[in-house]
Formats: sequence, C-alpha cells, structure tokens
Amino acid sequence: MRHCHSRVVLSPSRAGLSLLEVLVSVAIFLGAMTSIMYALTLGQDAEIAARLRSEAVIRCEAVMGELIAGVSELESSADNPFQDDDTGNWTWTSDVSSEAGNGLLEVRVIVEHRPGGMEPNASFSLVRYVRDPQLFIDVMAGGSQ
Repeated sequence: MRHCHSRVVLSPSRAGLSLLEVLVSVAIFLGAMTSIMYALTLGQDAEIAARLRSEAVIRCEAVMGELIAGVSELESSADNPFQDDDTGNWTWTSDVSSEAGNGLLEVRVIVEHRPGGMEPNASFSLVRYVRDPQLFIDVMAGGSQ
C-alpha cells in the first residue's frame, strides 16, 4: 500500500505588497514631504526677514550719518522716501529733540519697510546724542563782535 503524503504549507510566499501596505507607505511619505516643505517655507521666510532687517540697519545708519554730518537738515521729519529705492517701500523718520539737556540733541532715526503702504514688515531705530550745532553758531557770533 502506498501512502500519499500531501504537503501542507504553513506560510505561503508572497509575491507583492498588499493595498494597505502601499497606502500606509504613501501616507508616511506625504507626511514627511509636508514637514519638509513647511521647514523650507519657514527657512525662506526667516531669510527674507533677516535680509530686510539688515537693509534697514544699513539704511538707518546712512541716514543718521547724513544728519550728523550736516548733509541733511538736523530736524524732525516723517515718512521721507529713499532716493535709491525704486519700489517706494522704504521710508525714514527723524525726531530731533533738545530734551537731553546740557546742549545735547537727541536724534532718533526710524527706518521702515512698508510693502504697498501696509504695516511695516521690517524696521530699525537708532538713537544718538550730538551737540547742538546752534551752540557753536552762537559762540562764533558772540566771539566776532
């Protein structure tokens, strides 16, 4: 008598992936891509903000230098445009007050970047104390009499 032995396979070999496995891997991939894109957007926004802030600092120091050197009038003024700005988004304001006392003037310069006249997205303020030039004029006028 011949015995017939049948072979029982406990774990069949699989040739491919199931639909569920594909969907889970696609969901993980999309989640990772979303996170990476968000991080890139944040980095780009930070780069633009840093560039605008640096330009505001440079422009503010230039205006302060012109005011102290006498190139521009040492007086308060508001919303002055920059001549080299083709976009018209950069403005500067100066505030000159003699409240510091002892013949000193407090000179405050504020530079702002206002795209399209909206709220400023970059600004910088600088304060310096300088001697009142009128004191020198008064001394010179008194000495020549």
